Amino acid sequence: MRKAKPDRDDVVRASGPGLCGIEVGVASAERVITILDALARALEARGLSIELPGSHMRVALAPDELTFSLVERIEKRPHVPTMEELAAEERQKKKRERETHVNLWSLDYKRAYPEFDFVRSGELSLQIANEYVGLRRNWADGKRQRLESLTDDIAGGIVAYLAGIKARREERERWHRNWERQRHLDALARAREERETKRAEFLNRLAVISTEADQLKTFVARLRGELKENGSGELARLLEWAEARVLRLERELTPDGIAEALGDQELFPEADPLVPPEVEED
Repeated sequence: MRKAKPDRDDVVRASGPGLCGIEVGVASAERVITILDALARALEARGLSIELPGSHMRVALAPDELTFSLVERIEKRPHVPTMEELAAEERQKKKRERETHVNLWSLDYKRAYPEFDFVRSGELSLQIANEYVGLRRNWADGKRQRLESLTDDIAGGIVAYLAGIKARREERERWHRNWERQRHLDALARAREERETKRAEFLNRLAVISTEADQLKTFVARLRGELKENGSGELARLLEWAEARVLRLERELTPDGIAEALGDQELFPEADPLVPPEVEED
């Protein structure tokens, strides 16, 4: 900041790679240096250091960090024109009047002096830019205090704010874990419902097969009993087909047949993947 060249408004800037992103009136530069030096030392005593990304300042306690800036209050004041500016304004006024007389109109009217001045007040404040976490994040010059006397309080406030940022992050992470867990539980519940439906359908099919097999056996036995001989032609072929179907259905109802029908449907797995996990303590 001491090397920075003041601009036409006597403002010095320390912005860019490895700098702190500060711009203040040249009269406040030494104050800023004193404040930042004291703050850096107070933070170092707490195991923290100021990092300089270029447009602001940063303090990190991985994985959390906060950014802050040191700014000077700018006052907006009505501009008091000088005699030269008043004279220039009067010349512009007469020029417009002459142009009006000859029907020359211009919409590009600009006064010879600004309506307001933006004045560097010399009042400094330090502001934390992170989301509000319920803790103090602004310190400023006042009637009875100056930032130079608050650097230790500011360092403590930064440490507390970092703790608040950590608590807020952990709260969001906890909420996200709970949301993911609930989404997983809901998916498991839907999968169990779908599996119960498939189980019922599987058992109903076995019941249908059993009923059909019993009915066919009864029918074939009655028809065989009514025939004096084995019969011939289409009737014999019908009985042969019916008896073969009874055997096929009965094979499906044996333990081996049922196990084969279950196949890879995983309706009754030994290790059930759809059992809800135990509740985890956060």
